[in-house]
Amino acid sequence: MSRFTMSAAAASAAIAITILTSSEVAPVVGAFSPRQSSCCWSHRSPLLTAQQRQQSLALFSSMSPIGSVGGKNRNVPPHPPPPPPPRVEESKAEQYPSDPASTTPQLLSALWELIAKGVKELTKGESMTLLFPNMEDQFTASYLNRLTGHFDICKDVCDDFGVNTVLVPYTVPTGPSNAQGRQSASKCIGFVVKSYRNPNTLTDDGEYNFEPDPFWDDDEDWDSLDAEIAKLAALEGDDGVGGEVGAGGGVASAAESTSDDDSDPSALPNRIPDDDDEITETSRAWVAKMMADLGICPFTADADKSGMPMGPVYYAVDRSTRMEDVYSAYWKMVVKVEQSDERDLSTTLHIFPNFCMDNIESFENFSNTLTQPLESLGVEELLQLVFFHPEWTFRDGGARSGMGSAANYARRSPWPMINILRTNQVRAAQRGIPTGLVYQQNEKTLRKVGTTQLESMLRKRDWSDIEELKVNRRDMEALRIAQDYKETGTVAEEDRDFVHDSTPAANKVDKSQIEGGDMLKVVLQALEKRLEGGPDGGVQGLSGPE
Repeated sequence: MSRFTMSAAAASAAIAITILTSSEVAPVVGAFSPRQSSCCWSHRSPLLTAQQRQQSLALFSSMSPIGSVGGKNRNVPPHPPPPPPPRVEESKAEQYPSDPASTTPQLLSALWELIAKGVKELTKGESMTLLFPNMEDQFTASYLNRLTGHFDICKDVCDDFGVNTVLVPYTVPTGPSNAQGRQSASKCIGFVVKSYRNPNTLTDDGEYNFEPDPFWDDDEDWDSLDAEIAKLAALEGDDGVGGEVGAGGGVASAAESTSDDDSDPSALPNRIPDDDDEITETSRAWVAKMMADLGICPFTADADKSGMPMGPVYYAVDRSTRMEDVYSAYWKMVVKVEQSDERDLSTTLHIFPNFCMDNIESFENFSNTLTQPLESLGVEELLQLVFFHPEWTFRDGGARSGMGSAANYARRSPWPMINILRTNQVRAAQRGIPTGLVYQQNEKTLRKVGTTQLESMLRKRDWSDIEELKVNRRDMEALRIAQDYKETGTVAEEDRDFVHDSTPAANKVDKSQIEGGDMLKVVLQALEKRLEGGPDGGVQGLSGPE
């Protein structure tokens, strides 16, 4: 069936066509009618003249390119296909801002700043996108899994992040779509903060605005109930250490308690100064007396020098109260530590006087979310963390009542603090002195001062009562070893401990007894002595090394 495209006039006329085959001319006459569904070829027609043949070829050429059949050109190469349109995702990505972050602390600093901004500014349906071109090679599946794992843990302590604000990776395709139209591969180039917050549910002060509850009984006298609870709490009493419980569940404020009786530290005010300089100076006084003079930190010389090697102490005050803002401020400080030379910034005290001041549980939960990414995201090679709080209690510190709680004041500070230490300095200190020995030394020192006096000075932020009290670092084993190590850079052989713990010198193991020995024989000999070495072949106790 012919597929030539003709005009109506040409289609109704008989066309004579001459087809040249091999070396001879074969006369053929073809008649085509638009009413017919096929060409009728007849070999009974007479030969065409040369003029007719030329006219037929000219007409044929005007209808279809030479050498074409069915509208498809066999001799002329096809036109190249038009270039594909640019990917929509790539063109959209160009309009988003980029961040120069190239390390994990810098990435987390930028992301938490984005989250904190989204929590406060975005409403339902709005989003913000930030690209990280210098981090694309690090955005492997494993890294992204560990990164999102960190944010999942942080959601548990945040009020808004994870509830009405979320963080998701921003990806672009790297390959063609499959048969179902899905991208076969993609890569992460940034992150998006999305908001689901309904602004109509919030009051002017940011609190949720609930509909009236028809079952709520307004006749209840809640003020009297609060007063009764406070009265019962006062009758049960505290131990004179932890502070009087106020209406908000925290330590009594200046308005709730104004007594200046040192015999009852819980009655002392626990106010927060509005002046950052006052916060800093009080913190410096606490470091000078507690950390340096009492030797709580063996590697702190005074309020301005600490670390291994000795370097400046940096104090930073942040007034954030929201979890997301504290995360943002903290990671900014980590970036500062990362980008500073340890000779200019040895150790950092990041002070948050308005954050979890009266809520030690929330502060501990928050601190756990900061220690989690140290190992999983490789930050532990840069820094280590120590946390301080006015109500801090060691998990092995025993009951809060009695003299056994005095050791807790090694980590009780005027306000919540994060001590950012450099990992290389921590490891150097650990090589010089056993951690357990420092803990025991601190407990002895603090017990001599007394829990009541320690709490009173902490509440008043005044340590002048023990102004003349200073430990002699040569008289205490832990402080003597630390001082020698700071001065010489080495630890004497007699001060070395095989397992780096608080094992007394009498129970230390001679390294020559261990190196090159058969540990299986050592264990068997110890068991034999334990089970059969006693009187009449009975049980016998073993020494420390054994």
